[in-house]
Amino acid sequence: MLTHTVARIRNVFLIFGVAVACLMCVACGSGHQNATPAPSQSTAKAENGHVFKGPYARKFADTYNSLQTGFARGLIEDGKISEKDINALEFKVEGCVDAQAQSEDDFITFIWEEGTTTPTPYHGANAKRMNKIAKQCMERYDGYKINDLSHYVYVHEHPDDNDQSK
Repeated sequence: MLTHTVARIRNVFLIFGVAVACLMCVACGSGHQNATPAPSQSTAKAENGHVFKGPYARKFADTYNSLQTGFARGLIEDGKISEKDINALEFKVEGCVDAQAQSEDDFITFIWEEGTTTPTPYHGANAKRMNKIAKQCMERYDGYKINDLSHYVYVHEHPDDNDQSK
């Protein structure tokens, strides 16, 4: 009778322990509902066979495949996007825009925010023309695509330094 009671108590504790372990697994797996999914360590191959490694490999490969210029591909071939890369993009776009400027008021400036660089919108007499030129120059050098990639990396590497509601 005593061994039967001990066995029953042991089974109750065993069942209770398994139930607690299952609940803990479910709780850990649910995560925060609004959390940005964390990148995973992986490799990904671009269409031309170039292999990207690291936590953002798939995003880099997808962006690489969508780029139209060798210049932009060269910026991300190493599987990283740095401030130096963004500055190189800025320099290219600035040269493109400034070559079409009609006055000093038409020279371009940039806004740096959350890992991206964006041409400051123009105002005044030549605003419509110069905003169009700035957009064309950003597109010519795949600036918007590079910015999207840079922002993606920035958001994941600085989760407390960005507004997810944007």
